[in-house]
Amino acid sequence: MSNKTRWLAIGGAAVVGVALLSAQQTGALWTQSQTLDAGTIHSGILDLSVGGSGLSSYPFTALAGANLLPGGFAQAPVKVYNSGNVLMKYKLLNGVQSNSAVPLDLTASVVANEAACPATGNPTGATQVYSGPLIGASFAERTVQPGATEVLCLRGTVGASAAPSQSTTATFTFSAQSR
Repeated sequence: MSNKTRWLAIGGAAVVGVALLSAQQTGALWTQSQTLDAGTIHSGILDLSVGGSGLSSYPFTALAGANLLPGGFAQAPVKVYNSGNVLMKYKLLNGVQSNSAVPLDLTASVVANEAACPATGNPTGATQVYSGPLIGASFAERTVQPGATEVLCLRGTVGASAAPSQSTTATFTFSAQSR
């Protein structure tokens, strides 16, 4: 090996050694730590009930009609209960029907009480939260305080293309969460 090659090898090893040592030194200079106060974790009960306090499955027979023609409707109130002890945010996730030959449109409104949602006529003092096809129906989150209720007025209207002598059932899926 020539002198020139030896000097290059020694110089290269020195450069690599300095680079490794400086990288370790630099990493230590960039280290930082901070102490944080411990937070408080609270637990609670989140319980969405529909129709009655403590119910998880509710046969909503009040929203039924017989011999309805296209444009005819059935309308009924349903109570949404926050049976838990934490703030509840709930929403309608989906509506499905057992028979698409009877297309239904859904109108969902928030009313002050069950009396504000008569079986015939328009609901009084209503805030509409959804209007459209029942299949795929959904509305944005609503807030209910612990131990409180909210009354929804649901109206199912028979569509113009409904087949005669048919029937259908509707299933609504709700979800709830607390923040």
